[in-house]
Amino acid sequence: MDYFFQDGSQDDHDLLWPEIFPLQYQRCFMPYTSRPICEIRVDKADKSPCSGNINKRMIEFMRRRFPVRFEAEESESKRCVRHMICERKRREREKEGYSALHSVLPPGTKNDKNSIVSMAGRRIEELKRYKKIMERRNQVLEGELSAMGRGNVGFTKIKIRVPNPASGLDSMLEVLQCLNSMGSKTSDIQSKISCEELVAVIDIEAQIGTAEIQRAVQRTLQEVEGETSMSVPCTN
Repeated sequence: MDYFFQDGSQDDHDLLWPEIFPLQYQRCFMPYTSRPICEIRVDKADKSPCSGNINKRMIEFMRRRFPVRFEAEESESKRCVRHMICERKRREREKEGYSALHSVLPPGTKNDKNSIVSMAGRRIEELKRYKKIMERRNQVLEGELSAMGRGNVGFTKIKIRVPNPASGLDSMLEVLQCLNSMGSKTSDIQSKISCEELVAVIDIEAQIGTAEIQRAVQRTLQEVEGETSMSVPCTN
């Protein structure tokens, strides 16, 4: 103790006492203004994805942080949207089909799906019955027409005699073409062609008169052979 208090007569200014400063209390929270201000400047010329607004930056961050899950969720969302669009189009086509079917049904048919389907089924059965009736009527009419046609058909036998023919074969071909053009059906031909004479007997089925057939064959032979003597008698 004497060491610390020796020479008590010494002046107070000779004592080396430390300067007394006011106590500073440490706090858990410091004022915002007391913190150092760090300015973050973004260059306008920066073309990085972080140079946009906060929403774009957050989206880019989430894509980098969770790339697989984000893409999976996005693809699932796209599939849902496509499914919704396809379902909407399908319903629109179905509605148009029911509307078109309702327009051809009898008046008074209800516009709901069940009524349209049931009425369409009954209408189809009725049309099938009508079809069978019309087919039977058609068969009857065809039989009557064929019977009438057979009654009007005449069987005629044409005999041709041309002396000294210029070309017996050409004359015969021209006669057959003439008969065919008149709608006659040839059933039998007997011919004898030589330089001295052309003789032929033709059996035909025709719906016109025998006199008209005779005149047509006569004109055909005159055009081929000229004004030579010939005979074209027709016998029934």
